[in-house]
Amino acid sequence: MTHSPKNFGIIWDMDGVLVNTAEAHYSAWKEILSKYGVDFSRKHFDDTFGINDRALIMEVLQPIPPDETIQEIANQKEILYRKSIEESLVVYPGAKEILKACRESGFKQALDSSAPQENIDAAMRISRLAQYFDAIISTDHLPSKEFPDAYLAASIALNIPPDHCLVIEDSILGITGAKKAGMACIGIASTHPADRLQKADLVISSIEELDLNKIRNSLGIQEGDHYV
Repeated sequence: MTHSPKNFGIIWDMDGVLVNTAEAHYSAWKEILSKYGVDFSRKHFDDTFGINDRALIMEVLQPIPPDETIQEIANQKEILYRKSIEESLVVYPGAKEILKACRESGFKQALDSSAPQENIDAAMRISRLAQYFDAIISTDHLPSKEFPDAYLAASIALNIPPDHCLVIEDSILGITGAKKAGMACIGIASTHPADRLQKADLVISSIEELDLNKIRNSLGIQEGDHYV
């Protein structure tokens, strides 16, 4: 089979990989959860970064509240978050450049985030990154990213088999899920120390270090492979 980039997919996480939204997420969670008697620590936030709202709420609130309460808490948190990123969202240096390079090289690209669709839409509008993706997916309705479901959904959306997909992730849970999905994975140590991301095939300190050679190597595409 030809090793043309058009036969391979790159699946990008959003928060912590392309855009820096951690402080906005944390401050919104801390404010909302404090109303329910939870002192939400930064360590707990870091350890659970990448899971969807429902999973986080069910983990930190005991006994688990009714579904309507869970949805209300999630909605309140996300309203606070979206208001915050209008002023605070930062696109990581190098993100636009590598997305553009991958698109121009022929790779199919998906944005695959566990954030609600409204958050993704807001971040894409502010960052102006939507133009680089063939598919933009919210997996808010799927199991946590420590399971393969989110990545397999992106594989289907791109019409690229899992073993021809590369995931770019910053979360420990996300890297776990990507490997369970049978995909190559590059970990970015923007949220966690590099030594906590060792399940990834390659760990880099920032997206600025990511280039086409690292992407090709992670996918098993070598210089000199036949492109058609």
